[in-house]
Amino acid sequence: MKLFGFGKKKSSATQSEQLNEQRNAIPIQLTRQELYGKAWLMIARESQKLDGLAIMRRLDAQGFSEATVVLAMFAYNQEEREQLVKKAADAGNVEGLWQYTCFLPHSFCPNMNNSNDKKWVDTVLEAAERGSVDAMNEMGNICNRWGHFTESMYWYAMANAHDHPDGQLSMSSLAKKWKSAGCPRTFEKGTAKFDEARFKCSLSYLEWHADKKPSVPLDEIIRYNMNGTPIAAYLAGDIFESDGNLEMAYKMYNVISFENDPHGLRCYADMLAAGRGVNQDMQSAFRFYKLAAELGEREAMFIMGEFLKETDKNMSAYWYGLSHTRGYQHALIRLAQMAQ
Repeated sequence: MKLFGFGKKKSSATQSEQLNEQRNAIPIQLTRQELYGKAWLMIARESQKLDGLAIMRRLDAQGFSEATVVLAMFAYNQEEREQLVKKAADAGNVEGLWQYTCFLPHSFCPNMNNSNDKKWVDTVLEAAERGSVDAMNEMGNICNRWGHFTESMYWYAMANAHDHPDGQLSMSSLAKKWKSAGCPRTFEKGTAKFDEARFKCSLSYLEWHADKKPSVPLDEIIRYNMNGTPIAAYLAGDIFESDGNLEMAYKMYNVISFENDPHGLRCYADMLAAGRGVNQDMQSAFRFYKLAAELGEREAMFIMGEFLKETDKNMSAYWYGLSHTRGYQHALIRLAQMAQ
């Protein structure tokens, strides 16, 4: 007789438990994005911060520039931070490019005949044109100091459209300044890419915020929208939303979404998610939020984190982490909550 069950055939439940233990013992190969998210959760947990930064260093060594930006945030001194930021910028990372401008010498009101000033402005402009929201706002400041009010309004409007905290205030302040200066209409070509369509739409933004009737008819702005001028979609969308015409606002963002403009995609996703001007469609909204996030839209990155936080913790933290490095304030709160 065998005591205590020794020698008995193991139950299927016990075998199943053992198989699960064996599977759990096998390390799962995480993608770089998942590792990045996992590292952010460890950093946010504080007690595991050093381990999280060690993962970031591994990712940096593999050429993952988003990790390089994070290491720059936690650098011990300015010299190390500058080296890391430049490394990220050289790798084509837009946030690295914007942060690198902080280390370039320049004047408050840049003189483009000065080589240092020109390099700084050109770097800020490159970051702005590639989607850095902070760089957009800074280009607005630069053009404002030059007295290029129309182009300044263009960059402030872009920054506001991408939810820069100072964008709306900057637009209102500039409109008052422009109005007190007699509403100059000179076509200031501050950059080679500042074409007539963007000029007219920027001028319309100035007029609208100065409580004047836009000199460019709305149907002309809509045509610019159809031709893929992002600021036209924002202006037309703003006007239609202000008038309560959500269906037309939805159509404006629908058109610009086909141009793969990240903010246009996010606005379109917002309308789908909320059912504003269209039937609510969360599945389609998720798809467009993801496209916008992949193109660098920082609020869309945050929303992707919201979508995934219950189903995929690492990927949720990945999107929150990217959003945080681009200055979206709520993302760090979410990382801290998830790390508890």
